[in-house]
Amino acid sequence: MAAVDPDPLARQMVGFKDFYQYLSPTRVISGRDLIGSAGFEFMKEGASRVFLVTDEVIRGTGLVERVEEGVRDGGLEVAGIYDQVPQDSSTEVVESCAAAAEDAGADSFLAVGGGSVMDTAKVADAVFTHGGTAREQEGFMLMPRDGDGMGRPLEVAPLACIPTTAGTGSEVSMAAVIKDHEEKVKLEIADFPLFPRLAILDPDATRTLPPAIAAATGMDAMTHAVESYVSTDWSPHQDARALQALRMIRDNLERAVETPEDEVARGNMLIAANMAISIALGSVHAMSHPAGAHFGVPHGVANAIHLPHVIRFNAEGGDDIADRYRDVAELLGVESGGSGADVGDALAGYVSGLVERIGLPLRLSQVGVPESGIPALVEGAMGDGTTLLNPREPSESDYEELYAKAL
Repeated sequence: MAAVDPDPLARQMVGFKDFYQYLSPTRVISGRDLIGSAGFEFMKEGASRVFLVTDEVIRGTGLVERVEEGVRDGGLEVAGIYDQVPQDSSTEVVESCAAAAEDAGADSFLAVGGGSVMDTAKVADAVFTHGGTAREQEGFMLMPRDGDGMGRPLEVAPLACIPTTAGTGSEVSMAAVIKDHEEKVKLEIADFPLFPRLAILDPDATRTLPPAIAAATGMDAMTHAVESYVSTDWSPHQDARALQALRMIRDNLERAVETPEDEVARGNMLIAANMAISIALGSVHAMSHPAGAHFGVPHGVANAIHLPHVIRFNAEGGDDIADRYRDVAELLGVESGGSGADVGDALAGYVSGLVERIGLPLRLSQVGVPESGIPALVEGAMGDGTTLLNPREPSESDYEELYAKAL
């Protein structure tokens, strides 16, 4: 009897991984017409006096007023609204938001917006609950804990999210990224209490999303899925999420960008972004964080520019790494044969073609990054925590070359 070829998407699970941990405590509800039930659902998570966090653009669409109505219809109070979150939030904004929530007598936070809004609400919640400054929240697994710091992490005030972009996945993530303008760095904060208690995925929340933002945030979601699948910190749980997210991005991203009225595509992209998010990322994010901190490059745009170059670099790092990219290539319908360099080049070419079709820039020079900025970018990438989880260890000269290629 002939041997049956193994599932090509199970190459990583030939053995048994010695250790990983996985937690996904956020309750996710997805469907149409859910904005009106925000109060009813958030009440189940312990909210009473809700502080809404958003930005001026979202507030101008009328969505926040509908959320307010939904909160009140559920029997909860709207303690106040903070709408001063910028595209790239900062430590100053976080502290202003936390102070406003305290002044309003709030007991919970509801974020209505994209990644910057949701990350602001997370860190503001930590400051609101535990005190201190936004800068002092930086780090991984450093929030207050029982048992002299060795026990269960202390909870923060109830937090819910209604994402208005399909990209960051912050609504189900334990991580947040905020900018320190003085230091010109992006601070990474991650711990279990930052998982929102509730995420509401309603395609109507992305109805007014401009195509360019849909494209950029969609590429952020794709980057999360690809990087988490090839990360040194991969796990069977995240593999399942990443691969399904890639299927949904493959089938829906271009439709969501080209036909904004396509509610099915927009709804599926919300789910894809929700599934793709992970903190097990790599050099694409390590390169994109300093590009945003130093030159204001929008995060999804930076990821779209860097992803093809990092794929090529990583795929040449050995057969094990190349085989992970083969899985991704096969799922996306890309030629996956040949050497690691071959599969890396084919997959990178597919990504570049997609980026171009959805109208995003392919080069850093198109978004204001000068050649003279490369040394600062390299320093930022080398110091970024996501570098540690990249499947191929990059050196300073590697990052110099990658940035030069992306320029």
